[in-house]
Amino acid sequence: MSKVTRREALLGAAGALVISGLLGRKAAAAVTRGKAAVQQGAAVGAWVRISPGNSITLVASQSEMGQGSTTTLAAVLADELYIPFEQVGLEFSPYDPAYRDPVYQWMFTGNSQSISSFYDVMRKMGAAAREMLLQAASEHLQVPVSELTTSGGSIAHGRSERSVTFGEVASAAAGLPVPADPKLRTDSVLDGRRTLRWDIPAKVDGSAKFGIDISVPGMLVAAIRRAPRFGGRLAKHDNTLLRAKPGVVRVVELPNGIAVIAKTYWQAHRAIEAAELTWSDEGSSFSSGDDLAPAFADKLTSGPFFSHLKKGSASVTGASSHSATYQVPFQAHATMEPMNCTAHVTRERCEIWAPTQGVEMAQAVAAQVTGLPQSRIAIHRTLIGGGFGRRLLADFVKETLLIAMAAQAPVKAIWSREEDFAHDFYRPAMLHAVSGSLGANGQLVQVSHRVVSPSYMLYIFPRAMFPNVKDWTDPVAPPENIDTMAVEGLLEVPYDIPNQSVEQHRLELDVPVSVWRTTGHGANNFVLESFIDELAVAAHHDPVAFRRKLLAKDERSLEVLNVAAEKSDWGKPLGKNVGRGIAIARAFGGIVAQVADLSVTGNQVKLIRIVAVVDCGRTLDPGIAESNILGGIVWGISGMKTAVTFDKGRALPANFDGFDPAHLWETPHCEVHFIDSGAQLGGTGELGPVPLHAAVCNAIYSATGRRIRRLPLSLSGLHFI
Repeated sequence: MSKVTRREALLGAAGALVISGLLGRKAAAAVTRGKAAVQQGAAVGAWVRISPGNSITLVASQSEMGQGSTTTLAAVLADELYIPFEQVGLEFSPYDPAYRDPVYQWMFTGNSQSISSFYDVMRKMGAAAREMLLQAASEHLQVPVSELTTSGGSIAHGRSERSVTFGEVASAAAGLPVPADPKLRTDSVLDGRRTLRWDIPAKVDGSAKFGIDISVPGMLVAAIRRAPRFGGRLAKHDNTLLRAKPGVVRVVELPNGIAVIAKTYWQAHRAIEAAELTWSDEGSSFSSGDDLAPAFADKLTSGPFFSHLKKGSASVTGASSHSATYQVPFQAHATMEPMNCTAHVTRERCEIWAPTQGVEMAQAVAAQVTGLPQSRIAIHRTLIGGGFGRRLLADFVKETLLIAMAAQAPVKAIWSREEDFAHDFYRPAMLHAVSGSLGANGQLVQVSHRVVSPSYMLYIFPRAMFPNVKDWTDPVAPPENIDTMAVEGLLEVPYDIPNQSVEQHRLELDVPVSVWRTTGHGANNFVLESFIDELAVAAHHDPVAFRRKLLAKDERSLEVLNVAAEKSDWGKPLGKNVGRGIAIARAFGGIVAQVADLSVTGNQVKLIRIVAVVDCGRTLDPGIAESNILGGIVWGISGMKTAVTFDKGRALPANFDGFDPAHLWETPHCEVHFIDSGAQLGGTGELGPVPLHAAVCNAIYSATGRRIRRLPLSLSGLHFI
């Protein structure tokens, strides 16, 4: 039996330092698409690779988990090269600072940032590669660059009727300096065109490679069992009995559990299922049920609170006040592809195959765990079968590395569904007190928010990324002042409200929490837009008319609201027990309004229609953008049904039998409309779910007169049919 030391475990902590060393432009594991075969070739800049045979490969810095941004960004790159997208191949980049998000200077995929961060980068890099190829062709053909044209991977000189392929001059082009300010295309027709996604054919025919599909020579497979309580450890087990199970090769103790390594996953899983394991009594005692733990309610009244926003006065003379308390539960990510990773570690090299959103985090953790320099660590990214923020973290990578180092062989570690539910990094629960004041003629003059929530951010970002916080133990400079994710959507409301305040208490819990699709926007928009509806009723105003007055100074948001009202037939009579609700959100650089139509009979809620109107600046690819919004709506419906609770440090439920996402028959007719305002590009991957909860709950009030202030809906005795 091999045992991981405390030092090895501590070295794998998620709080990794920012890496500044520059790695070489080495090819990552290739992902083929279309007609082109991906080959090694000359790297024309960091983003384009061309083989002598003119096979053209475009490099994807972002991970692909179904959001389609890799298709859009590669299509932009191909467009600047005057190459049909169907003619190129695609590969995921290795870790390299060249591929960092230019906003956060960190290599990750999330926060709906891929398009907004990389669109201009891709145009510039494609144009730079084109100019390098043209310069190399000019020298090869001995003609001026101004006389050359490019199309379909070839460069032609019209007067002499000579041409060269990209492949023939790629090696020479690769040796040229990258232009700092290349000339961009002015004749592109890419915007507004639906592109066939590169990943769909392989997903349909089964040839797509997800992390769980990886197989390398000599690979073993590990199943893992951790202490059921957070903070617990393995007290006793029978190693001899485990080693005697069919196919078992090795047993490895982990800081909070045990791994059984076998020739197949089934052998490892059966062995660990039959094991007699004794766990320590130490660990978390946190419990929460239908009502959040008393700690939430206690802090809501006692604080202390960090002030994120204070505008105007907290009280307005002569105004009528209204208040409410909302509750949002812990949530599991429940990805369809179980958490998994494959690793092979030797004295000279570390190779990792992982479905990861957080490449730089994984790279840094790998360096800490293995002690190897960055140049000897390679991360091969795969397709991701559901990320939702869960795969930003590197805990599953760290764990696999520890197991592979103990085994001294390539190992693929696969989490069971039960382990995934029991050891997720959950979306934080939230208790939210909100109050508002109405002045003359029902005008909204004041809104105050008090939010009690664990931190979203401390597990995600290395503390070195926040230089303003010098001492993380100093109460004078608490982490609350950088945890703006907990109050996202409240600091930048589209409404013109003269008096506002937003306060947060960051609740310290021994339950692991992190980002979940919509980050803080979804939870806070549920509160904000539900309460705006409450205020509209108190003011005796129609919910849309009430919002129109508040949006008078925000033309973009007002346009989205008006189109949503028009497309949803707002104001037209509804049938018996039928309700219609609306909500609007500014999030991820875009604006979205949704209108929900539903019927309520007894405790049964039947969703009829969801109308969504989106302004993300420009809709580059309406097919991909629409699928993101539609998928987000279904995700939002699921989030109204599901929740995670805790019993003395143990997460519940244990599997999908107690965690029931939306079914096909519960999904209503959905329609999505886009407005191209010409504003700065925003994201769509996480935008769709943000206003869904408030729109549906406002529709339930419209149908029944009942306000829903706690999720999931089952807490109010309701369920979807």
